[in-house]
Amino acid sequence: MSRTATISTLALASWMLVASAVAQTPTAAVAGGTVLHLTENAERAVPRDMLRADLAAEASDADPTKVQAEINRRMSAALSRIKSVPALSVESGGYSVYQERADKAPPRWRGSQSVAVTGKDFAALLALVGDLQAGGMVVRGLTPGLSPSAQQSVEDELTDIALARLKQRADRVAATLGTKVASYRDLQVGNAQGQRPPMRAMAMAAPAAAMPSPVVEPGEAVVTVTIDANIVLASRP
Repeated sequence: MSRTATISTLALASWMLVASAVAQTPTAAVAGGTVLHLTENAERAVPRDMLRADLAAEASDADPTKVQAEINRRMSAALSRIKSVPALSVESGGYSVYQERADKAPPRWRGSQSVAVTGKDFAALLALVGDLQAGGMVVRGLTPGLSPSAQQSVEDELTDIALARLKQRADRVAATLGTKVASYRDLQVGNAQGQRPPMRAMAMAAPAAAMPSPVVEPGEAVVTVTIDANIVLASRP
């Protein structure tokens, strides 16, 4: 057999294999059928179980060296106090020092360094924030939220609920149309958590004497799970 004939024979065999595979794919079977698009939601209001406090050490002076020294002193004292309270996570933030030049006034230097404290014990954290305010720290925000473990737990439950509802609706629609559910495809699960805007505290220098602790009402977060799917319907036998 010639080389050209051999190539033609191989090409024909390859084409026949591809044609056979295409004929057996689900897409070919669905070409003339119906694809149902459904979206189902499940949501639940969950008590917020975590609180984040954003604070900062701030200072201002004509001498930048004094500004930095004061920020360092306040931050060191704040971190020492924070670490004395158990079950809190702490993360220091940005450090900046810059010069301000006002009209007809000598230039001054301002600086700040932020720190974030997070925990589930609201009473202990709010008492700590009051102490830090008395020590010269500025409260920039208090934000209640859901802990990752609480959110994941409720999302898992809501996913099961949304999937069950999706299946029930698909079966009901198929029965009404005189068809049956053949398969599910393009299934997407999306999660979204409702958030309350952070509660801001007024930025002000704290007095040396003790001051009342801030008060927070955490409320509830609405957790939503959305299921989106394309469902293939087939004729009943």
